[in-house]
Amino acid sequence: MVEPVPGIDEQILPPPPPGPGTLGALRPPALNVLLFLLTFASAFAAGSVLNDTQLPEPTRPEMLRHGLGFSAALLAIMLAHEMGHFVLARRHGVDATWPFFIPAPFLSVIGTLGAVIRLRSLPRTRKALLDIGAWGPIAGFLATLPVLIIGLKLSTVVPAEAPGAHWSLFDAFLSFVEGRGWPAMREAFDLGEPLGMQLLQMLVVGDLPAGKSLALHPVAVAGWFGFLLTALNLLPLGQLDGGHVLYGASPRLHRALGPPLSAVLLALGIFTAFPGWLIWGLLMGLGFGSHPRLAAPEERLDRPRRALVAVSLLLFVLSFSPVPLALLAG
Repeated sequence: MVEPVPGIDEQILPPPPPGPGTLGALRPPALNVLLFLLTFASAFAAGSVLNDTQLPEPTRPEMLRHGLGFSAALLAIMLAHEMGHFVLARRHGVDATWPFFIPAPFLSVIGTLGAVIRLRSLPRTRKALLDIGAWGPIAGFLATLPVLIIGLKLSTVVPAEAPGAHWSLFDAFLSFVEGRGWPAMREAFDLGEPLGMQLLQMLVVGDLPAGKSLALHPVAVAGWFGFLLTALNLLPLGQLDGGHVLYGASPRLHRALGPPLSAVLLALGIFTAFPGWLIWGLLMGLGFGSHPRLAAPEERLDRPRRALVAVSLLLFVLSFSPVPLALLAG
């Protein structure tokens, strides 16, 4: 309801029409739909060629099934994550765009760089910030579980290969300084196994016989990516989802933990076989680690929001792997 305009007796002005993708618009704009379809196509192309080296080359019908299964599973997880943010933003009156999916057919092995929504207005309270920040990863995690269960059931037990040699940026630097040149790198990598994936594999597949390993079906790879997406977003830094959760729990703790956590990511990027942490550490350490203040922060959080903080921490523990992708030496 709009307050009467001074000088005009009981005149009620209609609300302004919602802009494309803003609060109140019930249909996604054509651009968002187009990006979703392009990302689906890009993920389909990536999923159709996903195949473990120990399995026979897939036939054309198998490639079609792999592509459809992978792209449908992957985009379902991403859509659930972004709509978790979107729905809670609308519930709290925060002006949010519909999700923008990012196709990347040549830049990413999974065909996409993820998806984002843009908040055109900031949450005013810690409750709103926590709800919007936490429910994206929670919704994405809940969508990941059935995807990964189905994918593990479709996966194949194969003879275990000898583990490949991993290398880190520190190893490469030592090799270069000692005159051995930059190490050769294979066009392959090992997938890390977060705790949540290990637990699900035990429940769905059980203990593997000695000398055996599991060749993941493309749907299972999409489920693995769901864990990675959850872990990356729940990093308690800056304006990542985990940063929103930490700031909502304690702005002081958010400021205090920013520099040391950025340093930890830098160290992981240098000394482990996943240099990607280096980029995250640099971004957080070079000015992206701050968080805007809230207009009306509460003195204390209520019990449901404290539970959201605990759930977010649990999901981070289940989803995080220090080396999500290990580079292999040639």
